[in-house]
Amino acid sequence: MVAQIVLFREMMVSFYGNELSLGVMLSVWLLWVGAGSALGNKVAGRKGYTPRKLSLWYFLISVATLLTIILIRFSKQILGTAPAEIVGFFPMLLFAFIVMSFLCLCLGIAFVLNSKSWAFDESLIFSVNRVYLWESLGAGLGGLLVTFVLIPKFSNFEIVVMLFSLNLLFFTFLLTYDLKRLTKVLVWVVVIFVILGFSASKLDNSLDRFSVSRMWKSLPLVYSKDTRYGNISVTRQYEQVTFYENGLMLFSYPDDFSAEEAVHFTLLEHPQPRSLLLIGGGVGGALSQALKYDSLKIDYVEMDPELIKTGETYLPEKETKSLKNPWVHIHLMDGGLFVKQKLKVKQEKNYDVIIVNLPDPYTAQLNRFFTFEFFGMIRSILNEEGVFSFRVSSAENYISGELSQYLSSIHQTLKSVFEEVKILPGSNNIFLASKKKDMLFDDWQTMVERLEQRGVSTRFVNENFLPDRLSSFRVAFLKDAFLQTTGRINYDLKPICYFYNSILWSKQFRSLEKPLLLFLSRVHPGWFMAATIFVFSLIFFLCLLFRSRSSNLALAAIFVAGLTSILVEMVVVLSFQIFYGYIYSMMGLIFTLFMLGLVFGALIIQKIASQRRISFKGLVLVQLFQVIFIFFLLAMIWAFAETSPSDAWIMAFLLLLITISGLLGGMEFTLANHLFLKRRTTLKAGTGYSVDLLGASLSSILASAILIPLLGIPATLTMVLLINFICLGFLLIPARSLSG
Repeated sequence: MVAQIVLFREMMVSFYGNELSLGVMLSVWLLWVGAGSALGNKVAGRKGYTPRKLSLWYFLISVATLLTIILIRFSKQILGTAPAEIVGFFPMLLFAFIVMSFLCLCLGIAFVLNSKSWAFDESLIFSVNRVYLWESLGAGLGGLLVTFVLIPKFSNFEIVVMLFSLNLLFFTFLLTYDLKRLTKVLVWVVVIFVILGFSASKLDNSLDRFSVSRMWKSLPLVYSKDTRYGNISVTRQYEQVTFYENGLMLFSYPDDFSAEEAVHFTLLEHPQPRSLLLIGGGVGGALSQALKYDSLKIDYVEMDPELIKTGETYLPEKETKSLKNPWVHIHLMDGGLFVKQKLKVKQEKNYDVIIVNLPDPYTAQLNRFFTFEFFGMIRSILNEEGVFSFRVSSAENYISGELSQYLSSIHQTLKSVFEEVKILPGSNNIFLASKKKDMLFDDWQTMVERLEQRGVSTRFVNENFLPDRLSSFRVAFLKDAFLQTTGRINYDLKPICYFYNSILWSKQFRSLEKPLLLFLSRVHPGWFMAATIFVFSLIFFLCLLFRSRSSNLALAAIFVAGLTSILVEMVVVLSFQIFYGYIYSMMGLIFTLFMLGLVFGALIIQKIASQRRISFKGLVLVQLFQVIFIFFLLAMIWAFAETSPSDAWIMAFLLLLITISGLLGGMEFTLANHLFLKRRTTLKAGTGYSVDLLGASLSSILASAILIPLLGIPATLTMVLLINFICLGFLLIPARSLSG
């Protein structure tokens, strides 16, 4: 679990913090561990597998963990991509599939071998389930350790070196398990010397610096740090300093064009701005530009305090002094949470201008700032004559169908909340919105007049630049492009804009990605539901046709349990993104509670099994609880979106729900695996575990890449509810026959 969390954090930096990358990694991880578990059946064979033979796999796990993080950092070199370049879905999938393979295969094989290596005074059924229980407990404790102890104090690479040393020590313990004392001592001395020498020679630090530098290829990296919110990196080329967060470029300095574009177009729209809310991007020059306006009070919201500290270190004093200006109040928190808190205070004074200065909605985290719900909150804290704006990447002279669909979705969402919306053309489209009609303008003459009246000095936003940027031809061209396409409204629970952005970026890659995503975007949601019912009904029907149908159905139930558990996990992860804005630090806690839930579920079934009370009726009962739980989860997600309870309540419920999901998953796996192994040979020790992980792997990639972005969380949960209801219906058939 520690390796999984740390390596996932590294992969999210390599693939620009996209939750899609998290789904891909989790899917690949589970698939390879499942394959390793299936392979473990053959590796173990019929004969006993001693601790000394098992030691080899812990040695391989030790080496593979260290090798994997280094390979992840070489991703740009291997894929031939530039730093901060967005990587397509299929290259990302292929890279993760190859890089994670060796480590995950070793972990899957080790699970099966552990089930057969130790001399338990019980049957294979109890051995497998006991190892599953201990593995889940280890994963839960590992998640707590990495979340609350390791991540706050150590870098990702330092944690991996600890794992390398720990597995090497356990390899030594297993290897010397039954050796003579002198031989045992000699082996221990050699291994400890290797571990201490690795750190004493500072080889670990050298590997860390070298591998990190490979992520940035030819760019001179001057700073990189992991924080609870992500990874912040800084590169410097001559006088140009560039800041990155999770591999995604935030800003470069000096870049007067972007800094001026971010604030002046919007502030000039307001007749007399006196208060500004700036969400993100202030460190890169936007604050300095906004302070050119007299008597303008600024609330600047930035989530990661490390970004402010890094800016103060690597930017010139003339820029960072804006952070200490008495007219500027810095709020270190998520922008979405700040707006929610502002709503609850219900102050009489709202903002004249609100600017969201963030990157495009490449990720579900960023998508939250472009939804119907967020726009509605912004409207509530905006004065009657206030102006709201944000920028989105576009093109000046050609709007493709994919770009038009993407921009149209944002436009339609904004229009559904505000009375007046205008879009200023350019390589970045500037979206403007107001609560009153006839407040906004898009002619350059008025903008130049207001610049002169206010005595604001600019290099780019002036009478020399604006006539071309805001020419009537460009404005009309952009309006025509939006009229040709009608994008769907972007909601918190239905982040379609995130999906449209994936289609837009897929144009850069010569693969099946673009046609596949375009095809899926045109499929009616009802067809997804119909396909789900057909496929899973067919699977369970086939289980009834062959011999040992109760055993086959138990295995199918394991598949559904794995699929359900991980999909619920993905829903909770994305819900945290929606309600809290970051997942980088919460990932470990969510995984931990899920694994601890598995432990308690396995313990309950182990207790029942020891009393000889395992039956197919019990499996039906657990499946019924699963159906009820998913229905309850669906209702709670809707309730959170509609009623907006306190943040503490939402967090408590989400963490409780992920624990219950783990509990039910642990119960169903242990019970169904018990029923399956009753009629199988010892060669099938890892089959149930591999099928569980196969279902989890499929669920992870479908949920993150297609179902949640395209259909939304409610529709995705409805599909899972249908699958579990089908499973319950088919499980009732053998349960009735057995009772008869």
